[in-house]
Amino acid sequence: MEQGLTTVLRQPSPATQDACTLTASEPSGRGRHAVSSTRFVMLCALILVAAYNFPAWHALQGLLALNGLGSALFYLSFAVLLWSVFTLLLTLVSFKYTLKPVLSVLALLSAGAVFFMTDYGVSIDHVMIQNLFETDLGEAGDLLSPALIAYFLFLGVLPIVLLWRQPIMYAPVWLGLRHKLLISGACLVIAASMLGGFYSIYAPLFREHPVIRHLINPTNYLYGLQKYAQERWGHKESLLVTPIGLDAIRTSTAVTNGRKSLIVFVVGETARADHFGINGYERDTTPEMSKLGVLSLREVTSCGTSTSVSVPCMFSMFGREAYSDRKAKTHEGLLDVLQRAGISVYWKENNSDCKGTCLRVPNETVKTGDGRAHCSQEGCHDEALLENLQQIIDGKENDLFIVLHTMGSHGPAYYKRYPADFERFTPVCKTKQLNACPTEALINAYDNSIAYTDYFLAQVVKLLESNSAKRDTAMVYVSDHGESLGEKGLYLHAAPYALAPREQTHVPMLMWFSQSARNNWGIDEGCLRAKQNDAFSHDNIFHSFLGLFEVGSSVYQSQLDLFHSCKSSVLARATRRPPG
Repeated sequence: MEQGLTTVLRQPSPATQDACTLTASEPSGRGRHAVSSTRFVMLCALILVAAYNFPAWHALQGLLALNGLGSALFYLSFAVLLWSVFTLLLTLVSFKYTLKPVLSVLALLSAGAVFFMTDYGVSIDHVMIQNLFETDLGEAGDLLSPALIAYFLFLGVLPIVLLWRQPIMYAPVWLGLRHKLLISGACLVIAASMLGGFYSIYAPLFREHPVIRHLINPTNYLYGLQKYAQERWGHKESLLVTPIGLDAIRTSTAVTNGRKSLIVFVVGETARADHFGINGYERDTTPEMSKLGVLSLREVTSCGTSTSVSVPCMFSMFGREAYSDRKAKTHEGLLDVLQRAGISVYWKENNSDCKGTCLRVPNETVKTGDGRAHCSQEGCHDEALLENLQQIIDGKENDLFIVLHTMGSHGPAYYKRYPADFERFTPVCKTKQLNACPTEALINAYDNSIAYTDYFLAQVVKLLESNSAKRDTAMVYVSDHGESLGEKGLYLHAAPYALAPREQTHVPMLMWFSQSARNNWGIDEGCLRAKQNDAFSHDNIFHSFLGLFEVGSSVYQSQLDLFHSCKSSVLARATRRPPG
């Protein structure tokens, strides 16, 4: 095999060189000498290892405690391993009409990947790819910065210009295929040799620190794209939505209650529980919630680390362990079951979108511009969600469930998430390049967004209080996921769940009940407060709202209803009507 590889790499014979020159993609003018496609692929693979993978190299240094000659040899083996894998992949596309276009796309994508991994400390997997495809222009615009443009120019545009100026020789078809087979085989042997020679290091590295796989550029996003496409389109069966809870029916207690219920569920964005004053944070970021005596569950974990996972997951009957994006898109969720049981449902959106959750219920999205209150061309503050909400309530005679999907503390432009008069903590970071901000200024901007969320939730409670004479009212708030603010060099969110720090999965959950709701629903608030430090998660949401609305169904699990054990004897004695 070594002899075969040497044959491929050595100077081609005159006959071969003539054949290659005849099929060169460009003339070798302007003093540029044409190179064979094989050599060019090897050079490009080396550039990928050296210039586009320093996040992986940096992570590797922090994960391994190697010294001396052993350290140098392992790092050399890692470089050779990456080079052989990249050479193999590029060899598969090293044809006359594919090589340069593919390399051009890789240069741009890899430049963007390097930026986000370096500046925000993110790692890239299929969930991050899903976030990319499901974001909107407003969120994408928030990520645009001079640093990102510089990365695209120097690691994307400049290499593409040089690439297209370089003439490349392509061997005749059969000779070229032979070269490709030899190179591919050699690459496989080299990769296996590197892995085998340092197996005692590679095995625990990839098993215990899978983050390293999500940092290797470009295989991280190539694999993520493949997995995302497979989950979204790779199954033969059509994306038909399977009904659930066909037996859903209200209990006799709910049916005979003379007062209608109104519950507002506020889905937060990027809020972390440890920055809520009501949870013991050193800053009083939630003065309004404290005044209103709101109940806070302090140990709640999210289903995912991104909106595209957590939002559909929390409304699905599948817990985090069983959840998948395809399951969510092919099964009805909480809103469908409530609607089937005779409860009016309404979704109001101030985020990118509802991630498919609200497709079968009445919904609207807050519109920007046109001089609307709380809005500008860049977006709307969450108070815009309250506009015309009373008219919606007045127009519904049944029990009503309203979901408000907020913009919350979405980064990196935290300073845009609140009005100017909520800039309580200063100085404030007002750049999208978070690692360039002093930590204090970054946290100040984030905490200001939390303080505005506190104010917004207080306005929701006031709206509910104004409706309490006619309805039993309640508010539940939970964030979709948390956020990293520079801890361990990480920013933003969407880390692979198994590797995600607590800052990205520990979320706030707040509750408020009117006096009539507590009485008529039999809610023992003292019992709930005794559970404020118990462990809960997004898995509880589906079943807890079915429980609050007294919906009986085979999909309801009382052990996941966080209110079930805290209902007084009034409802404890109420028997659920059997499914129809």
